[in-house]
Amino acid sequence: MDTALANGDFLLGPTGFPRRVSGQEELLQRATIRLRVPQGVFAYQPELGSRIHTLRPDTVDKEANALAMAQEALREMPQVQVKGVSCSGTVPMVVQIQLVWEDGGAEVEVICDGDI
Repeated sequence: MDTALANGDFLLGPTGFPRRVSGQEELLQRATIRLRVPQGVFAYQPELGSRIHTLRPDTVDKEANALAMAQEALREMPQVQVKGVSCSGTVPMVVQIQLVWEDGGAEVEVICDGDI
């Protein structure tokens, strides 16, 4: 069980206390963190995160690179598989990552805005 996050902060439940997540919701939240956090910015676990933020619209084979980077970010979560990725050609570039797991799946969006 984990604490629900939204917009970089704890998500409060109806009682005013942080809401708990578990099951598929927790799995998605953990995968989303690993994909959206730039690798190396979390001092206590520098390997956490992804290198997806380094992609640019003019990157050669950006979908293949994004796929490899997403798989690398989720390596510690073998129950989650990357089904596919698509990248916009715009700035900021949007990478859409399709995830699947035993009982479900979801799509996670990562914005590559050039700040990293």
